[in-house]
Amino acid sequence: MSIPPRVSVVLPAFRLGPVIAQNLKRTLEALEPVTSFELVVVDDGSPDATYQEAARLAEVDPRVSVVRHRENRGKGEALLSGWKASRGEVVVFLDADLDLPPEQIPDLLPALDEADVVVGSKRGSMSEGNYPTVRRALSRLYASITHRMLGLPVSESQTGLKLFRREVLDTVLPQVRVRGYAFDLELVVRAHRAGFRVAEAPVRLSPDAADSSLRPHMMWDLGRDTLKILWWTRRGGV
Repeated sequence: MSIPPRVSVVLPAFRLGPVIAQNLKRTLEALEPVTSFELVVVDDGSPDATYQEAARLAEVDPRVSVVRHRENRGKGEALLSGWKASRGEVVVFLDADLDLPPEQIPDLLPALDEADVVVGSKRGSMSEGNYPTVRRALSRLYASITHRMLGLPVSESQTGLKLFRREVLDTVLPQVRVRGYAFDLELVVRAHRAGFRVAEAPVRLSPDAADSSLRPHMMWDLGRDTLKILWWTRRGGV
């Protein structure tokens, strides 16, 4: 029986065929200071060669495994699948586009000595790269609203780099109901309300972080699900 790795990095991926192999190799190199780790890539129904490229790397590097969704289910479902496939005592969620550089993960791991959940805060680095003014303002507004309304001990919930002690996810993830853009928010809220120690740490964005547009349906889904979470907390359902 193989010994479970200490750290599992779960990377949800969608339409990253041209860069996924390069991104995974970069992540492997970045994690070299970590004694024992694995990468769990979740291809969320990509119509391109994301799965094939990731699987090709997994064939030659046992530290990489790939989970495939035959159709796109959304980031929440991808993270759930990655958690189920992971084996580490520490689980890291990292967006596979690497807008948040993997080189900062080893430096963030010690924060789990005094916390059960570490949420990346990108507020200080939003001015770098191609992060647009409107997107930056909306991000800060959303963070302020959720922080105050839900009483979270962190200023952000949506950053695509988070670290967890495994027992947090084993306890909380089966309870998470939202699968859309507010998945991260519900996860952090439930962890906090379950009594786990939630902290945040500054993280940096890549200088060429993708300038993804905010579509109306994305904002609608996020707003709707955020209101659901707020309602559940008021009724004691979270």
